Amino acid sequence: MKMLSKKTLAAMIAGTFIIAGAASPFIAQAVEPQESSSAYHHKQGQMKMSPEEAAKRISETFGIEQTTILTYQNNGMSLKDIKKAAFLAKASGRSMEDVVSKKTADNTWKDVCKTLGITKEQMKATRQDIAANHLNKKTDIDKATALDLLHQGYHPRDIGMAKELSKNTNQPINDVLSLKKINNTWSDVASTLGVDKDTFKKDLKEMGYAPHHRGPHQEIGQSRI
Repeated sequence: MKMLSKKTLAAMIAGTFIIAGAASPFIAQAVEPQESSSAYHHKQGQMKMSPEEAAKRISETFGIEQTTILTYQNNGMSLKDIKKAAFLAKASGRSMEDVVSKKTADNTWKDVCKTLGITKEQMKATRQDIAANHLNKKTDIDKATALDLLHQGYHPRDIGMAKELSKNTNQPINDVLSLKKINNTWSDVASTLGVDKDTFKKDLKEMGYAPHHRGPHQEIGQSRI
């Protein structure tokens, strides 16, 4: 069972909020990996949220009462720390109170992760569960199906686009996914399936995706739209 490095912990937590569409402007990382342009713009868009709105997002993502999150905020805990604690609580199956009690001024969230015995595998499973919940909410895809596709290694973005195109064409989602190759885009797939540009743009908007993701800042593991 692999334990997480500080950089891996920070990157996995940050990635969770980008995937799930949750608020992410306040993820400070002790060792901060370089951000992609899409992550940066996502964060910029979320910075306008009020504390209440941010707390609501965290509550919806982790199943923690919004009042609990606001209480920690009112007691002076930063949103970035609340978010990390919420993630670790979900990954470990512990309460927020238990996780927060492990964090002191003299240790790091990596130390808390180690104290709780959270493994890389648990982190990955937590991210996938959050992504599956988000996909279910956004596209009505069955959560079990979403988890199965995530376990197969498909990126949540690809699953979301495949589900939208599947609904538009009545094609099985696995058949749609099979059309996406490393050297084409989802726009190409939509064209192959006979989906017009206006419908494809509408699908992108509903999923909250930008119209294109290509070039040197493309995220690792993320296919082009």
